[in-house]
Amino acid sequence: MYCFIVALVLLSYIFFDVNYFIRVAFTILFGRLFQKKCGVNDSTTIYGICTTQDVDIFLRHMNNARYVRDLDFARFHFYDRTGIYRNIKEVDGHVLQGASSIRYRRTIPIFNAYKVETRLVYWEDKSLFIEQKFITLHDGFVRAIVLSRQNLINIDADGLLKNIPGVEKKPECPEEIKHWLQAIEISSARLRKKD
Repeated sequence: MYCFIVALVLLSYIFFDVNYFIRVAFTILFGRLFQKKCGVNDSTTIYGICTTQDVDIFLRHMNNARYVRDLDFARFHFYDRTGIYRNIKEVDGHVLQGASSIRYRRTIPIFNAYKVETRLVYWEDKSLFIEQKFITLHDGFVRAIVLSRQNLINIDADGLLKNIPGVEKKPECPEEIKHWLQAIEISSARLRKKD
């Protein structure tokens, strides 16, 4: 029996990113147990620390892939705390990452604690636009800022955001998102010409 369990755990780590799923479960569970629900205009926050598993080849600071990975955890936490996740499940919908833009301002050094703040800045019929910031705790400096476009599948923004406090007043589209969407459209048009 012991050998079977060891083999099962080993195979799980070979074929799946087990730590990813453990972190998602922990982040959601922690939020449900110790944090209050929030509205669509509120920010949510998760915390992390740059460990030896997060660093780049020089062993000094967080590598770029870890930023993107932490964005998932923070986004899932935001969906759960606001009630967006519940609304997605009710209609068997999905939210998929459509685009993201990351601006790295400074590195997060090894063994430094940080937080990721997530907020919804705008929405259209079939898209949510989320802003996320990596902020080191010791100095409050924004180390990276991320804009992402979440594409909605089998649900529109009005249905997704129903019954969530703050949805009554849709925010104006920020100037940077307007320019970013233009850049995405130019890129898409160029790629369509090649197809």
